[in-house]
Amino acid sequence: MNVQRQNIGKAYYHQQMIKIAYAYLPIFSIIVLVCSAFEKLRFFLYLTVVGASYGYILNQMKKKHIMIEFRENDIMVDKSSYNFKDIESYYLSLPLNELLMLRIRTQGQEDLAIYVDKDLRETIEIFFNKHSIKSQKISYDNYLQYGHLIFAVLCICLCGLMLTIYNFFYYKILN
Repeated sequence: MNVQRQNIGKAYYHQQMIKIAYAYLPIFSIIVLVCSAFEKLRFFLYLTVVGASYGYILNQMKKKHIMIEFRENDIMVDKSSYNFKDIESYYLSLPLNELLMLRIRTQGQEDLAIYVDKDLRETIEIFFNKHSIKSQKISYDNYLQYGHLIFAVLCICLCGLMLTIYNFFYYKILN
């Protein structure tokens, strides 16, 4: 039984995923607000309409994938190559159930943050250990690991604000 490591996989730029999520935030909040207006069908609409729109947003994010390849002496991310000599440190974390967050810091203090498939974990660790590149956690890694939760909190706050404005107009001005 010959088992080969996976050297090529899909990846997603962290900043690009955050931009897409925040671009859809107002639309998603309006959908939640409209579903909240229907008192008897509210929970059914949450499951169907809100679930469908959330799935649509995830599909839009999946379309933005790039390829990552771990070669003998470099890492090829999309069309950019990072030689192991230029890499100062890296850090792996698991912010999502299906994707790892890989942060690479180069000699020029440039940070590259990408989501990679969980199946590449062994390949990543072997590559960096082979080239004696240390795993080092910095404060930016905390943001990368928990930053996506800001989206959910912001969505809830925006929905609450819109519901407050809706109630103000409905009960104070129209009645």
